[in-house]
Amino acid sequence: MTTTVADQNDSHADSDEETGIETLGHANRFATWDSEFRYDGRIRVPMGVRIKAVKYSYFGTDKPDMIAASRVERGRGGIDQEYEVIDTTFLADTDVITFTLRGDLNVDTDPRPAYSRTYTIRVEVTLDDGTVRNAYPKIEVLVPNWRREGDGRMVGRPFVRLPYDTGWGGKPNSQAGFGCVSDTGLIEDRFIIDLVNPRQGESGVESNHSDCVYYQLVHEDGTASSYTPTPKKLENMVGHKGSGTEHKVLLGRINLRETGDSPGYYRFLVWPQSVDADDKVSKLSWDPANAEDAFQLGSVYYRYTAPRSAAFTVSPGGPPDVTLTPAGSIGYPGVRLDAAADGTVPRQNVRVSLPRGAGLRFVAEGNPGYQLTVQSAQGIMKVYPGTSSADGQTLTFANVDLALAGRDATSRAWVAVTATDSAPAGDTSLNFQVGDRTASSTPIHVVNQASG
Repeated sequence: MTTTVADQNDSHADSDEETGIETLGHANRFATWDSEFRYDGRIRVPMGVRIKAVKYSYFGTDKPDMIAASRVERGRGGIDQEYEVIDTTFLADTDVITFTLRGDLNVDTDPRPAYSRTYTIRVEVTLDDGTVRNAYPKIEVLVPNWRREGDGRMVGRPFVRLPYDTGWGGKPNSQAGFGCVSDTGLIEDRFIIDLVNPRQGESGVESNHSDCVYYQLVHEDGTASSYTPTPKKLENMVGHKGSGTEHKVLLGRINLRETGDSPGYYRFLVWPQSVDADDKVSKLSWDPANAEDAFQLGSVYYRYTAPRSAAFTVSPGGPPDVTLTPAGSIGYPGVRLDAAADGTVPRQNVRVSLPRGAGLRFVAEGNPGYQLTVQSAQGIMKVYPGTSSADGQTLTFANVDLALAGRDATSRAWVAVTATDSAPAGDTSLNFQVGDRTASSTPIHVVNQASG
């Protein structure tokens, strides 16, 4: 790799998921024409904690301006300043949240006399417990054109565009190939490659012809996808000088499940190629044997779940609505469980979380302390002991029999809570996670003594 101008603050180390943000991938290199931000990250949080807000530095870290991203539904693939929570994994004592972030940047200053300039972008995630996590990905911004007089040798290297908005086509837009969600493994018309060579057709100079790239899908663990075990050559492309999009190529159907690839996060990497007048690979080309030379143009989160033998649903229910007064009596909010298929639903892990800021707490009722009660349709009740998170916000119950045997079987489950003396009046609910299904509990009405 050649030297670039790095006038941003490089003192930030990459954060990991437990204390900061683990960077899974990002749009790491593009020309000044495509000043856009794409970022995929992962954080590990205490049980029940969720993302409250996401911001990033619009000009890079040398300026304080931060721009806020709005949360949108998973899989939307929009074109504004947005983030999506792609996946939440529930572990024994923590949750792991994977998210994707997209938006505009203002990092399009001409880097000359250098051929590129490196910026550091700050990503700031605020959690609903008040803590703030940061990551500092770096991006390299290239000169998109070439001047025969005055430009240094490295100016005018070939590059691939970072598609944005709708100008390149694609489904549902041109940038939907970054942060793409595929629960089946199928990816279609998402990955777009537009090859630009600022020296294309110029006589008497090196690197004056481009007509191919290499590309590869790489899993988050560093292994190559079976679809591209080695970087795959895409030939017969039209390298061009201008900013028009008519020569782009959309990759066709890719199915990671059919190729036997493991679920998880994949980066879509591209290496632009160029040759000299003697038709030999130019030294200004990007080396597909070097991961650092890759342009990340997209990403996909593949989450495949095999069909279940005995499905069930979780919905608000259980005991009637619960009314609590501050420092008053105990209530029992819960959920209704329904079998949706033949067979016995296997035992599940259950997690129950308090709403933050509502002034509720779990009640340990005697021995064995915190407990989950499951009542079958026949009225048979079983009690399961639970463990509390360090902050008291979440209870976890392991290996719970849901009392669901056969289609249309039903049962109920609940826990004990009370309102603290500082609990504000209003309506709220608990969050129940049963296996991989979630639902709110019976409504909880907190009223003051006068109105109760």
